[in-house]
Amino acid sequence: MLALLTACNSTNTADVSAVLDARNAAMNEKNIATFADLLLDDYNVKGRTKEDILLQIFALFKDFQTLQIQTHNRHINIIDDKHALCEQSYTIKAMADNEWRSMVQQEQIQLIKQGGVWKISGGL
Repeated sequence: MLALLTACNSTNTADVSAVLDARNAAMNEKNIATFADLLLDDYNVKGRTKEDILLQIFALFKDFQTLQIQTHNRHINIIDDKHALCEQSYTIKAMADNEWRSMVQQEQIQLIKQGGVWKISGGL
């Protein structure tokens, strides 16, 4: 029984990590469609909806010639079969007017498994 639970958690952890890596790739590629696919359709945290998040990300894509995001110190906690929490740091580098700007932040991303697929449900 313990081996089965460990295997399920390992699979869920890998799947959650893949979603977070896909978010990084979408940011680096400035791909709003891929980014949108990673968010829960009814994302709504403190009055910020999926549409609000996408408008914010689209503005970033428009304002900066190049974006590079790297995450580090990622810790994923599988709460249950449908909920996960990730704490990680990220470095975002952005080029505007031929000048690089850099920022390091920490974030806590919530994810929900819906229809067998993990989606970002909070923390952005």
